[in-house]
Amino acid sequence: MLTGRMAKQVTDRQGAVLFVASAADTHAARLQQNFEAAFAEHLKPGEVMPNVALVAALVGRRLRAVNAALVEKSDAYDKELSDDAGPRERRDEAAATLTSEVVEIRSTLEATFGPGILREVGLDGKTEVEPKAILAKAKRLVDALGKPASAWPKPRRKGVTIDPAAWVADLVAPIMTLEKALTDVAREAREAQAASDAKTTAMAHNDDVFSRSAGCLSGLLRLVEEDTLARQVRPSGRRPGRVAEPEEEANGEDGDSGA
Repeated sequence: MLTGRMAKQVTDRQGAVLFVASAADTHAARLQQNFEAAFAEHLKPGEVMPNVALVAALVGRRLRAVNAALVEKSDAYDKELSDDAGPRERRDEAAATLTSEVVEIRSTLEATFGPGILREVGLDGKTEVEPKAILAKAKRLVDALGKPASAWPKPRRKGVTIDPAAWVADLVAPIMTLEKALTDVAREAREAQAASDAKTTAMAHNDDVFSRSAGCLSGLLRLVEEDTLARQVRPSGRRPGRVAEPEEEANGEDGDSGA
């Protein structure tokens, strides 16, 4: 299911951000200590040792903030999808009611006047069940049923009297219900698309920031010769928003190339 796959994409990215951001917090002091040990002798008089521990902490904070924005957009998208259920259900119920009314009217007209009448009132051929199609057919039928009694042919059997105009009221209510439901469904579809676009944008931003941030942290750890830690937080070159897998390291794939 597409929504389930998309939700997993978000949770996978959450896990990766938590791992890298936690590593930044956990190893900040060690990173600072090793950086000072490696570069202290190269400082010139008056120069101050950079606070790389703070850099690592800021990297982790930004990662968490960007990922939180993605989770927020993802939750909003999921809510929009759940909001679609009510209008769609009302649409389908109204369409079914309208279809039932049209079928009954068609049957009565055919039995009374013969099959030729169906073409005149737009009921020849199969009866549509798709909501927009049955709505259009029902509206045309309302116009046809509004004709004066004198405009209708004589019934095939003597003694039979019907008033097709009386059926208009049976169609008007479900027509109005279906029209409103279709409007609601269209609105929900637009809102769901907007939420989907926002989620897609947030995911792309998350992946870009993750690639840069994890790459930066990995580079700092390599700089102070913490190669094992550096490999653990290196961004994947083929799985956006995730850390590299061992086989990527073995194949020499560059995880800093982007999301």
